[in-house]
Amino acid sequence: MSYPPNYGYSGFLYSYPHTYYWIREYPQVKTDILNHSIQDYYKLMEEGYRILNKLSEHSFAVQVMTAAQAGNKQEVDRLMKTISSNATIQSEFSPSGIGITVDPKVQNTPCCKLAMFLKWG
Repeated sequence: MSYPPNYGYSGFLYSYPHTYYWIREYPQVKTDILNHSIQDYYKLMEEGYRILNKLSEHSFAVQVMTAAQAGNKQEVDRLMKTISSNATIQSEFSPSGIGITVDPKVQNTPCCKLAMFLKWG
């Protein structure tokens, strides 16, 4: 493999004779959808606080962890659904922790998603 003369090995810069710049025009940005997503995400964060508060209750945490330890996903899902009726809560668990995803209950395109991963083992 051969290099052009002085390519990367000399004390002066190797310059190209022409530099082309492409000017691309973008449409004006609209922040309406972003603002809507932010407002909905605040609601998801409130749901996240509810989930954390419920999981911090010892008796509830024991129920969830016992069901997870037994591999009973239906029971874990049932327990998680008792926390909130304003959002869809999905969970995945392993011996080392639980992953919780909170989606808003919307009929149109979802705007956002809240994911939490909590270690328990």
